[in-house]
Amino acid sequence: MATINDDLAKSVTEGFRQAQIDIVNQDLILSGTGDVTVTLADGSKKTGPSWSKLITAANAAGTSAAAAATSEKNAKTSETNANSSKTAAATSEKNAKTSETNAKTSETNAKTSETNAKTSENNASASASSAAASLAAAQQLTSVPYEEAPFPDVWLPLNDDMRLLAGCAPYDRLTISGQVLELATKSATLTRSTTAMYYDKSGILQNADINEPRFEREGLLIEGASSNLYTYSEQWGAGQRVTTTNNSGDSPRGDKTMALIIEDTSGSEHYVQDRNITLTANTTYCYSVFVKAHTNSRLLYLRIASGSTSGVFFDPVAGAFVGSGGVGAQYVDRGFEILSNGVYRVWMTFTAAASQSTVVRLQLAKDGVTASYTGDGVSGLYIWGAQLESVPVMSSYIPTAASAVTRAADKLSLQPSGNVGYQLLGDAFNRTLAFEISVNRYVTPSNNYADLIRAVGSNNDIIFRAGASTLFTYIGGSGPSLAVTYPIDRKVYAQSVDANNKTSMYFDGKINSRTVAPVNPGSKPTSIDIQGHPNVVYHIRNFRIWHRLLTLNQINGLR
Repeated sequence: MATINDDLAKSVTEGFRQAQIDIVNQDLILSGTGDVTVTLADGSKKTGPSWSKLITAANAAGTSAAAAATSEKNAKTSETNANSSKTAAATSEKNAKTSETNAKTSETNAKTSETNAKTSENNASASASSAAASLAAAQQLTSVPYEEAPFPDVWLPLNDDMRLLAGCAPYDRLTISGQVLELATKSATLTRSTTAMYYDKSGILQNADINEPRFEREGLLIEGASSNLYTYSEQWGAGQRVTTTNNSGDSPRGDKTMALIIEDTSGSEHYVQDRNITLTANTTYCYSVFVKAHTNSRLLYLRIASGSTSGVFFDPVAGAFVGSGGVGAQYVDRGFEILSNGVYRVWMTFTAAASQSTVVRLQLAKDGVTASYTGDGVSGLYIWGAQLESVPVMSSYIPTAASAVTRAADKLSLQPSGNVGYQLLGDAFNRTLAFEISVNRYVTPSNNYADLIRAVGSNNDIIFRAGASTLFTYIGGSGPSLAVTYPIDRKVYAQSVDANNKTSMYFDGKINSRTVAPVNPGSKPTSIDIQGHPNVVYHIRNFRIWHRLLTLNQINGLR
């Protein structure tokens, strides 16, 4: 076997090593991207561009060269066009000099062009201003991003039951065959000592039992106490020059109890059986009825016929009032609700002129001026559910028979412990709360406000006070306020309180704050109440409390 000496072996080994390095270097240069580092024969390193980077650079250079050539060509074309324009201008100048008439025309056209240029300049300026405003708005949006609020410490959805998703309350109980079972759920408490009517989410009028909450499409319905003074609210006897047929049409309750009234052919007035009701002087009443058009339809004349004369004309075909306004000196206001199946609920408010028995009447009319006319014997309309309340707002329907019926006020209550966020009102505490509210009808009470949501027992922890044109919130003897217009349609209201007694309110994109120390630091809350008021009809849902301050972004993002 042949042998080699050490020098030859070293040379061979070095040759193989260099070959391997060359292969690696070649692979880096040909297959690498960007800059690569290769190993030289003496073992040193050198960094340079890969073949891929050189190709990319060459392509870019070629593209740039092509673009430059194109630009040069376009510049040449522009120069040629400019020379052509110069030649054309010279020709135009020569032609203008040969024709005085054409010159005058050109001058007029030039003046018009100048005006148009000025207009374009103004439009450009307006566009620039609009663009600047849009940019500012976009910057504001991007600088105040949406931020999700944390899970509430107290959460009462009020969508279809009284259960709490969070918060403190006794566990619900269920009694089965005498056995009391404690459930895993906790609920707020609603009290109302009478039954009450409401529209379910399908629009059907339903009856709620004592203490049963009334969930409508807008949330939980909250009303003050009221009485229907109109007896036999769904039945009428013989009136004057009409034929009344009770139980002839489908009512909002889903049964066939609407009455059909048809006029006769005699002259004068056409009305159903009157109600003689004793009114109290200077009290504002609300008179309402459900109405639906007949095949040959007449106007409804909702009327107080004696003593406190008032009235309104309503067209159940067009769904609109007829005439310029109320009839009679004691008339105050009017309105109507659109229900399903062509039914409307029409109302009118008036103030009693004296304490006396007054004729309350449902009447047919031919126009919006007078109810005295000769009937045709076939025209009429359907009526149902008459109501006269000694409050200035129309509330939910209260059926009656031989005597007046009262519906009690609604009140939702939560225990204060673990929910309000403090022990004594004077404690330093942070709290944010929010809810969605709809104030459907509001008339300013005699004391100029209605406290709807508050922590009862503590001195002036008033969460939501409705004034004539202002919302208030108090922690202490005063607090911030915000302007409001009624009705309110499903808007989110939020309030925050910090440990320095600063109270802030947030509503409809507006914010106001005030720092006021509590009037009585030693007062303790006894409950959180969402309560009814005789001058207000409202809905509430998604009541939440956080025992912390939310950021402005989190509050603005609440729904």
